[in-house]
Amino acid sequence: MTKGVSTGSLVRLALHHGVAGFGGGYSVLAQLRRDLVEKRKWLTAEDFLVLAELSKSLPGTPATSLIALVGQRAAGIRGGIVAATAFLLPSMALMIACGAAYPLMRKAPGLAPFFDGMGAAMVGVVAATTLDLAKSALKNRWDIVAALACAALLSLRVVSEPVLAAGAVAFGLLRATTTARKKKDEPPHASERLHSISLLPILFGMGATALVGLVRVFAPIGVLTFGGGLAMVPAIEHTVVVEQGWLDKKTFADAVALGQLTPGPVAICATFIGYRVGGAVGALVATIAMFAPAIGVALAVGHSIERFRNSALVEGALRALAPAVIGMLAAATISLGRVSALHVLGAIIAIVAFAVLARFRTSPLFALLGGGIIHVAVTFARGT
Repeated sequence: MTKGVSTGSLVRLALHHGVAGFGGGYSVLAQLRRDLVEKRKWLTAEDFLVLAELSKSLPGTPATSLIALVGQRAAGIRGGIVAATAFLLPSMALMIACGAAYPLMRKAPGLAPFFDGMGAAMVGVVAATTLDLAKSALKNRWDIVAALACAALLSLRVVSEPVLAAGAVAFGLLRATTTARKKKDEPPHASERLHSISLLPILFGMGATALVGLVRVFAPIGVLTFGGGLAMVPAIEHTVVVEQGWLDKKTFADAVALGQLTPGPVAICATFIGYRVGGAVGALVATIAMFAPAIGVALAVGHSIERFRNSALVEGALRALAPAVIGMLAAATISLGRVSALHVLGAIIAIVAFAVLARFRTSPLFALLGGGIIHVAVTFARGT
């Protein structure tokens, strides 16, 4: 890292990407590479690659973790906290504004069908993400069978996400420990690293207040979910919609869509949910609970990169979770589809969004905007 990077420069960098960071975490990583390596020359290409790979292996959202690691390189732990905070501020402010204006937005002519179209497109977005992750995470036919079984069990509510994830983690750790005893001299295979893992928490008891409840829900999800915001959708939906009943399914779908439309990570939808539960204070509490623990983990492991990346136990747990995670995302697709894609137009929008994202490497933002515009156009055409 280039010496002499000031805190002010870090704040300006983080704010810039917090405002311009549309398209999800991996799009932000690409923008940061151009900025840090090619333009500012704060990092070499090799250093950036190490930090980027670490950020994708850490819990939380990759872009936020990377910003924190860059800040830590420049100005220690304080720099990491300042950089991550500045990165999240623009999207947090936008989500608070959306939360405050949401009732009016839903009643405004044209905006309600626009949200409905985005909700339908979101079904295709999550389905395309599930397929993309499955291609790399499912290594054999038994993984595929396990993923399908997990999706069925979750969709039918035979088992909950925390129980399923806890079982997968326990199996992975046991298998990794057994393998390590048999092959003490063999390093773990880095090729088996997963792109998206969700270690869903075993939920704590009910909180005494709404704010305590927000912390109990979002802190475990934020610190125990690997691979970005969309990997968090199943856990957030289960706890927020099913367990807590804070949002109905349509409002939750809107929250996720708004998380995609605003800059920054998709997981910023926690801010919207927090506002709907506890106003501005609830939005702040939910945001801190979602992101602060993962930022803390990123800063804690930033000085021991190789040990973390090559941990046999971590690799074993992540590998065993692959079918469970794919099953969770598939179940989330089904759950969102039950709300947003039951009618013919919604189903068509979902299918088109899925086909476009599965075929072309484009941002989900365009699929969401396109779905909203199509739904508005068809709705108004029917009304004339």
